[in-house]
Amino acid sequence: MPLPRTMSDKLAYARADLPATVFDGSVTDKKGKKVSDKEVWCMATAIYFEARSESYRGQVAVGQVVMNRVAHRLYPETICGVVFQNQNKRNACQFSFACDGIPERVTEKKAWDQAMATAKDVIAGKEYLTEVGYSTHYHATYVYPHRAPRMKKNTKIGLHVFYQFKRGWKFG
Repeated sequence: MPLPRTMSDKLAYARADLPATVFDGSVTDKKGKKVSDKEVWCMATAIYFEARSESYRGQVAVGQVVMNRVAHRLYPETICGVVFQNQNKRNACQFSFACDGIPERVTEKKAWDQAMATAKDVIAGKEYLTEVGYSTHYHATYVYPHRAPRMKKNTKIGLHVFYQFKRGWKFG
């Protein structure tokens, strides 16, 4: 099954409650499990729309938050599930591009290629930033969300500040 060609078709595909079954075999997670093209695409989409103007480290940090959420019991167990969680609740999701009502268009090929490469590195476990650690949240430096005082600030990278739960972090 080929991936959709247009951005709107791709977003509809990624958001659909369908099994992630498209594998080209090129990406495996850090446990050696094959990761579908759909999951890689969802990660790259999050990195592109959330951090394309950031450094490589900043992009890795955003990807690491996605993976931390996948590993945490409070969030969906898939990359696409995490990226598009609460997509129907306007401005009530971690990844603002997924629920801000603004049409998403990939307009920068070089930035998209970088996001795709970064997504593969993060999923494969080739990159891990200790200062980001178990962060499950982040926000741009120009906002201060209501949840920030209730969370532990881990680091600031570029234009994003990264947080984790103050206590009770549990995988699974």
